[in-house]
Amino acid sequence: MRGIIIILLGIILLANNFQILPWGVWYELLKFWPVILIAIGIKLIFRKSSLSFLQILSPLVIIAAIGGAIYLSQIDRAYEIADQTLRFEQPLSPELKQADIEISFGAGILRLEGSSTYLFEGNFTTPSWLRPKMRYRVAGEKGFLELTEAGERGRFQFGQLGKEYSWDLRLNNKIPLTLKIKTGASSNYLDISSLKVTYLELEAGISKNEIKFGSLNSIRAKIKAGVSRIELFIPGSIGIRIEADTALTSNNFNKLGLIKQGDVHTSRNYSTAETRLDIELDVGISSVTVELY
Repeated sequence: MRGIIIILLGIILLANNFQILPWGVWYELLKFWPVILIAIGIKLIFRKSSLSFLQILSPLVIIAAIGGAIYLSQIDRAYEIADQTLRFEQPLSPELKQADIEISFGAGILRLEGSSTYLFEGNFTTPSWLRPKMRYRVAGEKGFLELTEAGERGRFQFGQLGKEYSWDLRLNNKIPLTLKIKTGASSNYLDISSLKVTYLELEAGISKNEIKFGSLNSIRAKIKAGVSRIELFIPGSIGIRIEADTALTSNNFNKLGLIKQGDVHTSRNYSTAETRLDIELDVGISSVTVELY
C-alpha cells in the first residue's frame, strides 16, 4: 500500500509536468497534513488488537486525502476570478552603478531575462485578488528593488480555468546585479546569460527550474529546492564548480567530465578560466542536469 501512495505522488508530479494537473494541487495537499497523524493513530490502535486487519485504513485515509487534494485543485470556487495584466517599470538612473533585486513569487510561471533599457520592467498576469507590489530605493550608487505579492495566496489555484498566472520580467544588461528569488510551486525560467549577475540565490518549493548562465563575469549561485527538476545551461568556456550532496538526486555530472572530490564537482579548466561559476546545491528528491553550450 505504501508503494501505491508513492506511485500516486509520482503520477501527480508527472501530470504537473504535462500540465494535466495544476501545480496548485500541492497547496491543497499540504492542507491535509493532519491526515498523517490520523493514519499513524489508526495503525497504533489496531496493530496488536484482534482487529489488526483494520490497519489497512491507515494508508487508505492517506490515499483519500490525495484524492481530495486533486478534487479541490480542480473545482471552481464560489467567487469570481477576473484576470488582469499589470506593467511595472523602473528607469535606470545615470548615477546607478549596481543593484540588488529580490523577488518573492508564489505559484505560477516566472520568466526572467535581460535586454531592458530600464533597470527593470515587467508584465504581471494575475487574478484580481492577488496583486504584485514593487518597492524601490537608492542608497548612493546602489539600487534596491523588491517585488512581492499582496493578496490571499491561499485562494490561489495555478492554472485554474485554463488561465496562466505569470510574471514576465526583464532586467538591465549594463550594471552588476545580485538576484535573490524565492518561489513556491512554480515553473521558473531564468535566462541571465546576457546579464551582469554576480550572485544568484534561488529558493524554490516544488518546482521546475531552467537557468541559463552566461560568461560575462564570474557568478556565485546558491540553489535550494524541494522536490524539483533543475536544468542548468552553462557555457563550456567558463570554469565550473558545483558543491552538492547528490545522495537523493539524479544528475549527469559524471558525463560532463567533472572531477569529483567529496561533494564537490569541478571542471578541469576551473583554475585557468577567465570567468567561473560556483554553484551550491541544496536540493531534496530532485533531478539535476547540466547542459554545456
